[in-house]
Amino acid sequence: MKKLNAYLMMFGWMLLAPALSAAKPNVEALPDTVTETGNAKAKKGWWTIGAEVSSNSSFFGRNTAKRYPYAAATLTYVHRTGMWASATSYKLFDTKGYVDETDLSVGYSFKIKDLVETNISYSHFIFGENTPLVKAVTTNALSAKAALDWGILYTGLTTSYVFGENHDVFAVLENSRFVPLNPLWNGKRVVGLDPKVTITAGTQRFYETHTTTTRNKNGGLLTGGNSGGPFEGTPVGGLVGGGSSNSGSGTDDNDGTTTTTTTTKEVSKVNILNYELKLPVVIYWGKFELEPAYKYSIPVNKIEGDEAKAQSFYSFNINYTF
Repeated sequence: MKKLNAYLMMFGWMLLAPALSAAKPNVEALPDTVTETGNAKAKKGWWTIGAEVSSNSSFFGRNTAKRYPYAAATLTYVHRTGMWASATSYKLFDTKGYVDETDLSVGYSFKIKDLVETNISYSHFIFGENTPLVKAVTTNALSAKAALDWGILYTGLTTSYVFGENHDVFAVLENSRFVPLNPLWNGKRVVGLDPKVTITAGTQRFYETHTTTTRNKNGGLLTGGNSGGPFEGTPVGGLVGGGSSNSGSGTDDNDGTTTTTTTTKEVSKVNILNYELKLPVVIYWGKFELEPAYKYSIPVNKIEGDEAKAQSFYSFNINYTF
């Protein structure tokens, strides 16, 4: 009952970081064109609240050996100038805490010659104690995105620099096209498919640091079997793998902890990290936007100790803009 109450509290929170829409129809008027009834004064901005549930979490194409489904809640404010701010909180279903991660973001969206949609942002990540998320070794991210609708496809390129216990760079290339399904509801509702193909490239220091941090957090992981740590079964990231490591380790018999340093060659080299296909159904219902989605993710060029694998993700988003 306590867990149910926690999830209900999460959905009462305010939700969803803004992103450049992948060529979806603009159902709501832009803030500089919205006017109040009987008043020429333009609306200064708008809010979006929403909720998301997903069958697993991932970070730039990397996931943990154990699935961690989650619920998330976000509040976003966008000013007519393009400045925006958001706060998002995540609750994993299989952990004891009420909040496992909170993201605070600010940014600025604008167009270049009315052709290229651009967004620059800064995010700060706050994690709960003993969180199993791969992302937990990062605390900050600087991102820039440019997107162009060139007719056949809607193409977006996002570059990110993430830093915290370590630092990495990423580039994410997305190609999508909104396909309207006008016959549904006799055209009274905007509904369509928005298929997207994504390729992610970058460095992987974050996963090396995640592997080391989790080994240090859960004593005796190099012996195989159950970890006995805060998360039952195989440790996060698939850290038990026959008791081998590519570096030395030291054990203190008095407290049973194991200190392990993982050294991976060419971990700073930029490689393709992930291929992804996403098939969302987008439904606009007045001020609401609903998006059930299926995603298939294929991680590649994995480093030692990385047990991320190709898998399916199922998610559902609902947003309300006013």
